[in-house]
Amino acid sequence: MSKADHKEKRFIKRPEYPGGKAALLKYIQENLQYPADALEQRIEGNVKVWYEVNDNGVVVDSKIIQSLSPSCDKEALRVVNSFQYSRPKNIHLRVKSAFTIIIRFRLKEAAQKLTIQYTQANKPKPTSPSKNSETYTYTINF
Repeated sequence: MSKADHKEKRFIKRPEYPGGKAALLKYIQENLQYPADALEQRIEGNVKVWYEVNDNGVVVDSKIIQSLSPSCDKEALRVVNSFQYSRPKNIHLRVKSAFTIIIRFRLKEAAQKLTIQYTQANKPKPTSPSKNSETYTYTINF
């Protein structure tokens, strides 16, 4: 039997998120709520979280490895602690598995666009004979 034909056997199985990585990313996208203060301050970036999953598929410990802001860190921990992994089938073994994930906080593109609105103000009455002039008012919405 060659090495290519030999299938690696794992005796200790790690818990897996039901549906794989794509389902995990979808869960994060649906449940992550942008903190109000971070939204006002237009904070964007990544939060790196380490977490541990027990043999029942429950997140039992988590901590921030790379911080962004206190409110973003708190929200990232809230989402990570709500993960529910499938229960691995390890016979007579109780094993905890550690994972690391990066949660991205990005403002939506629509919120990033700068809109400028031009409105023409009423012309003031000329007090002295001069050339006609126009006044413009600029309104910038964020």
